[in-house]
Amino acid sequence: MSSISLDDLNPAQCAAVLAPDGPILILAGAGSGKTRVLTYRIAYLLAERGATAQRTLAVTFTNKAAGEMRERIAAMVGESNNLPWVSTFHALCARVLRQEAQLLGYTRNFTILDESDALATIRRVLDEAHLTDSPPPETVRARIDQAKNEAIFPEQLANAAASTRERTMAELYALYQQRLREMNSMDFGDLLLLVYRLFETDREALRRWQRRAEHLLVDEYQDTNRVQYLLVRALSAASGNLCVVGDEDQSIYRWRGADIRNILDFERDFPEALIFKLEQNYRSTKTILAAAGTVIQHNRERKPKQLWTENASGEPVTYYTGLTERDEADYTAREIARLIGEGVRPADIVVFYRVNAQSRVLEEALVRRRLPYYVVGGLRFYDQREIKDLIAYLRVIANPADDLSLERAIGAPPRGIGAKTLEIIAEVAARDQVSRFEAMGRLETESRVALRTAKQASSFYSWMRDLMGGAESKPVRAILDQIVTQSGFDNYLANLADGRTRQQNLSEMLAAATAFDAEYGAGGLGDFLERVALVNDADQLASAGGRVTLMTLHTSKGLEYPVVFIAGMEEGLFPHIRPQDVTHEIEEERRLCYVG
Repeated sequence: MSSISLDDLNPAQCAAVLAPDGPILILAGAGSGKTRVLTYRIAYLLAERGATAQRTLAVTFTNKAAGEMRERIAAMVGESNNLPWVSTFHALCARVLRQEAQLLGYTRNFTILDESDALATIRRVLDEAHLTDSPPPETVRARIDQAKNEAIFPEQLANAAASTRERTMAELYALYQQRLREMNSMDFGDLLLLVYRLFETDREALRRWQRRAEHLLVDEYQDTNRVQYLLVRALSAASGNLCVVGDEDQSIYRWRGADIRNILDFERDFPEALIFKLEQNYRSTKTILAAAGTVIQHNRERKPKQLWTENASGEPVTYYTGLTERDEADYTAREIARLIGEGVRPADIVVFYRVNAQSRVLEEALVRRRLPYYVVGGLRFYDQREIKDLIAYLRVIANPADDLSLERAIGAPPRGIGAKTLEIIAEVAARDQVSRFEAMGRLETESRVALRTAKQASSFYSWMRDLMGGAESKPVRAILDQIVTQSGFDNYLANLADGRTRQQNLSEMLAAATAFDAEYGAGGLGDFLERVALVNDADQLASAGGRVTLMTLHTSKGLEYPVVFIAGMEEGLFPHIRPQDVTHEIEEERRLCYVG
């Protein structure tokens, strides 16, 4: 491995890269090159400090960021087959659980539920609970998510409950977790929470993973929630070699559990920590930097930083006061049309807004001027109906206990197995203490089920059993081809509304499986399903193509565009504040504006 040249770094960046072992906090202002510093730090540890790739772990928040970091490190150290582990928090924990699941009462082939499947499971729990005053499933989901983000288990929530409502939530949380375990399934929150429980209860398991993280580096530390913070503390406790990079001025995810105190209190948690500030901005003009600084300087929950840049002053910040939201949208579309007419590429233009509902009037204005646009945060590819149907088949093949996916697969295409039969299947499963999938193979002895329906169920059961045979050694594309061909799935799609579009999505899904097999080889069904489950919007932004981009400010962090519009900057919309928590929320709104 060749030595690492630091000639491209400024003095502050260089000092952070060369820091000795131990806890390190790198306060990286916006546009100050934090990813470069983190990448150089990893390469330096490997090339100059004797760190091994097998015991170096870097954690970030998106698959896209993790992939870019891996590519940069490979370019620097020149050993693509001997790279450190770069992962998201959720992918890291999924990997831990695949290896340690049996210690927690799961099997390694557990299903990772996406948001819609988790909500569907909660609806079932509510239906079965027969509560007199049942809370909305979305409310239950949000409360359970909050508890998991805060590393709170059902029994702890029950013990702390001070009202009937909280006791009900704790009971539903416990029932939901029981249902997930029966399905050998986990939601996103479980991936983190169950690893935390594993590390708390099994010291040997903790030591195994501490050895994999003798050097632990965490990007976007300001966005960590309570359970992520506890995982970082646990993994780094043995070696003490923890390097975190972040900027409290860009902490904008409090609504989903991020705790700004994690970065603000780093020196309290690690009194011996070294602190480095990256204050030279490479992204913005002097004018933009001054405007952003004027906003954020009013916040109290921050560490003092003075960002500066050698860039030119640039264009002044302009503002337009519209009479109505339509007037504002028309102005925005008119300006975009003018810029494109002057040679600006549509892909270089973005419109940010505070809430998704604002996109409608903006879209209408762009359509009136025939301007191409792309809305980030629409339906994910893997959330399309026909794609979720196919994934349901794959999930059942990998994990026959996944009742939710089983029910979806049965109905795509329809097989004459209706709601009443599904109820009987559930009863047989409970009576015989088997999975609902296994119960399907026993319906021919049930007098309550019509013979034709029982034969349909038995046929489906036998066919799926055949698909399961050898699936763990087959390419994912081969399994999908069998499903599509043998089930008549393609013809089923052709007869649906928008059948042509759905068939195109099917082709895209098959292409994705082919690409996965080419990269990872046969036998990767579990890994493929895990990758699909952990894809997020930020990993799919490249699909904007030659179009103007519309997105919320929360989605925008870390992205760069030459031309930026921020819509709806008016009291009550942006800042968007609830009266019960004005102090914290106005600071979060300022940070959101600062990011934009």
